[in-house]
Amino acid sequence: MIFLALHRKPPSRRQQARSAENDPRRLLEPPPSAHARVLLAAKAGFGPYSKHKRHPHLYDLKRYEGEDEDPTYCDEHAGFGPSDIPRALPLLKRGIAAGLFGKGTKKGDPSLLWTVDDNGWIYEAQITNPGYGLYHAYPVLPNEAIAGKVLMRYADYVTQQNDPVLNLSLVAARKRYQ
Repeated sequence: MIFLALHRKPPSRRQQARSAENDPRRLLEPPPSAHARVLLAAKAGFGPYSKHKRHPHLYDLKRYEGEDEDPTYCDEHAGFGPSDIPRALPLLKRGIAAGLFGKGTKKGDPSLLWTVDDNGWIYEAQITNPGYGLYHAYPVLPNEAIAGKVLMRYADYVTQQNDPVLNLSLVAARKRYQ
């Protein structure tokens, strides 16, 4: 009997899908000033969050215990594994430089940011620690309405930068989110 109690299957994670219809997520209009971008980039940080990991133990995180499980996982959907963590902060700063700020704020920090990876995945970063610029992120699925809005603004940024790496990321994202 003790053996069974120790090896019970954990409760299943309840997923709460994000709907493409009536999506309240909005980009900040007009885009933030260059000064606001520099200030946020200087303090921005990234920390993984178990809610968005199918296998959180691989990231040295405890299993997410909340009820409002997200349907997107960095590791499962976007293939963003533990070895990719060092790329997370530069990607976050890419989105900041591109002005991909959400409309809302918490303690002066954007509640949401977006970025585009070299492989074409768009990541949505949510504030984890307001006032300190600490974020966690998760992939935006191809059916989500915010993807088109993010790509339009990102395309403007890429055009201004004239950077081949950014251009390839835009091409990959357009293909993924068409």
